[in-house]
Amino acid sequence: MKKQTAATVTNAIDAKSEEARKDALFEIRSMKKDLVQLEKELSSKKCEVKDPAFDLVHSAFEIFRHTQVMAENRKLNEQIDISLEKASFKDYLDSKGARVLKKPEGWHWISPAGEMHFLGESSETQAAAEKLESIISNKRKKPAAKKTTASKAAPKKAAPKKEPKVDEGSEAVAAGK
Repeated sequence: MKKQTAATVTNAIDAKSEEARKDALFEIRSMKKDLVQLEKELSSKKCEVKDPAFDLVHSAFEIFRHTQVMAENRKLNEQIDISLEKASFKDYLDSKGARVLKKPEGWHWISPAGEMHFLGESSETQAAAEKLESIISNKRKKPAAKKTTASKAAPKKAAPKKEPKVDEGSEAVAAGK
């Protein structure tokens, strides 16, 4: 649910950024027109300026304002991504049964065998999640390693048994001849 909410917020922020970008482009085009007109007026011999300075300053301020909105929105999106990443690490720790303890302080996980593992400081959820993942993956590898060592330690095959030698004469007696 967190990801859906964050995606909705991110989409709204992106829409506002796109709107600000379009407005900034409009102001840049408007400012170009004002600059061309000012250039014509200043290059003419009559030099009659019709007060375009206000339009130029206003356009520059609007461009600044729109680009500022775009920069703030970019920062917001980055913060949302960082928060989602931290939340995913916390969710992973919670799903595996890790808890933040007061004494001893920090993230801890108790294995099914009853062993307590220190995962990291309470503020370091990413490091704790990575350590828990490595502990769990090592636990999965250990039983497989024991099986391979057990098969290596299996007793060697015994030498084939030799059949007892029987005399030909005793075979004939046994056969009823």
